[in-house]
Amino acid sequence: MLTYYRFWANLTLGGFSDWYLPSKDELNLMYLNIGQGSSTNPNHGDFSNGFYWSSTEMELYDNDYAWGQYFNDGFQSIGVKDSNYFVRALRAF
Repeated sequence: MLTYYRFWANLTLGGFSDWYLPSKDELNLMYLNIGQGSSTNPNHGDFSNGFYWSSTEMELYDNDYAWGQYFNDGFQSIGVKDSNYFVRALRAF
């Protein structure tokens, strides 16, 4: 398990400790609704143009890869887990 997964699992911020990395589908919803893909309020979430990790692993590659999304164009792809990319945590509500 990668460092960024452990970081979010132990994060307490703003008095909350239920943070998690979004799945690839949740990440796409973030892109479409509060990221650069939003047609009504582009980049309301202040996302950087670049690749963001999801928590969805790519099992065909021995769990060394995970899905992510490029926030400059919305393309979803897999990446090697030890690569340094952006992350954005969520909370259940």
